[in-house]
Amino acid sequence: MRDIENTIRKHALINAILHDGKADEKAVFKKLLGEIPELKTLIRDKEKRSEILDMVNSIISEVNSMTRDDQIELLSKKYGINLEDIIEEKSKKTREGLPPLPRVNEVKKVVTRFAPAPSGALHLGQILRAAFLSYFYAKMYNGKFILRLEDTDPKRIKKIYYKWIMEDLKSVGITWDELVYESDHFDVYYELTRKLFEKGLAYVCTCSSEEFRKYREERKACPHRDTLDRVEDWEAMLSGKYREGEAVVRLKTDMNHPNPALRDPPLLRIIDSVPHPRTGYKYRVYPLYNYACAIEDHLSGVTYVIRGKEHETNEAVQKEIYKVFGWTPPITIQYGMLRLPEIKMHKRHIRNALREGTLSGWDDITLPTIKALIKRGIHPKALEKMALHVGMTKSDVTVSLETLYAFNRQILSPIARRVSFVETPFKLKIINVPKRSIQVKMPWIPENEKAGFRYYKLDTVQEEDTNVLYAYLSRTDQDLLKQAMRNKEPIRLKELMNIVIEKIDSEASEIVARFHSFELIPRINKLHWVPYDPLNISSKVIMPDGKIKLGLVEYHAQELEEGDLVQMERFGFGRVDRNEGELIIFTYAHP
Repeated sequence: MRDIENTIRKHALINAILHDGKADEKAVFKKLLGEIPELKTLIRDKEKRSEILDMVNSIISEVNSMTRDDQIELLSKKYGINLEDIIEEKSKKTREGLPPLPRVNEVKKVVTRFAPAPSGALHLGQILRAAFLSYFYAKMYNGKFILRLEDTDPKRIKKIYYKWIMEDLKSVGITWDELVYESDHFDVYYELTRKLFEKGLAYVCTCSSEEFRKYREERKACPHRDTLDRVEDWEAMLSGKYREGEAVVRLKTDMNHPNPALRDPPLLRIIDSVPHPRTGYKYRVYPLYNYACAIEDHLSGVTYVIRGKEHETNEAVQKEIYKVFGWTPPITIQYGMLRLPEIKMHKRHIRNALREGTLSGWDDITLPTIKALIKRGIHPKALEKMALHVGMTKSDVTVSLETLYAFNRQILSPIARRVSFVETPFKLKIINVPKRSIQVKMPWIPENEKAGFRYYKLDTVQEEDTNVLYAYLSRTDQDLLKQAMRNKEPIRLKELMNIVIEKIDSEASEIVARFHSFELIPRINKLHWVPYDPLNISSKVIMPDGKIKLGLVEYHAQELEEGDLVQMERFGFGRVDRNEGELIIFTYAHP
């Protein structure tokens, strides 16, 4: 029989690391039976099953009491298992777990598209499903992925957003096989509309919105349906006979249709009050969303449209457009609504806030935009894993940003440099230090010697016939320090020494401690610290709610560059926003 205890511990460590430091009993037990199949026979005996389950629970309790860094270190040292390999294998299995596309044997080649309007920077909701899922399926079937910019409403779009959409997609690892601008096809829309008029399938409607709503509700034909349905009427609309808001082109359908949205839906409208970012004032009649969408999907040969179920009405209108042209519609796959409770602000609110000056930009870290999340220190791979986690469920799902943060920890733990940041620092005085000078060697990344080390030479000073060493601790650790002082328990300063707290002077912001030992003592509290002057630098951490934490960061943080991903010891993950020499500014991602 193989070593059951070792196998349990290995899978408990793996499971804990993949699930924010907490292993699950059922998952570990399942892995144990998978690796040692002969146990399936053994556990038929109730006593043996109980004995093994007790062993599983005991080891899980032990593993869950460890810090995640210690779990990673033990897994690497004892079992030779690399965290990056675990994450990659998990990601691969998750991607393979996407449901297959329906009716795939009916298409020659899978063609999907992501079609955002350049009306702002991309946000998390757009990326997680519409973008990533369309991209994943195209790659899964060795198909074609199209990026289409829906720029047929000059009132909503801005030139800079074209560039930003492409930057945002590339920043999360999404590339496209073809780039389409809808504004390149205005002449195509016009020609197809002319054909509808030639067949008597469209008309110019000059009713007000209120007037047509009344006809629609009463299931009556608009008076223009059979009087403004000639090609000449269409050409009059193009030539400038009507002003903005005075006329639209409608498709002739069935005014008795049970779905009111399908009773003569509008296809095109006039906009001549603002220039288009790419075509200026060249065109004055612009297609509405459903008309452009149906035509573009046909022109590009899109075979699968992956969209939210809130688009059911749009899909029905687009099928009517396909029908009148005699085209075969793409296969539609609908997913449920994705709710992210922590996200309160949508694009229209962001645009308003920017105009009012209450936001610093689309990358303001209080926002759910891709630019803001990347700026905070969310790794692109974490967004990909989140997209796979959300998947293609048809029912509505509520997902917390904490899930995204858990994925981000998995990605960043093996690659983020560690730095020590102390918030609102307490001065620490350590007496009775047995050495006059102490050499400190701290890894930039635990278990990765190639990442290098931070070295410090800490000199003590002579005070009242004792060697004294000064450092800084975070004021947020005050309660832990008080408890240790009451219990007379030693505390370890990471990579430095063990100390015993003797006095805490909150008013003077000073702690007095006595040297205890250098050797690592199992299961004692570990605190991060920052060397005393001049081996520290002023620092700010910008939090996701816009608030700023002030403190000190260790001297070697000066080596960090803008954009570097970091883990601030016992504080949280983040990104270097600016390194200004005397001041280093971080943005905070999550704990």
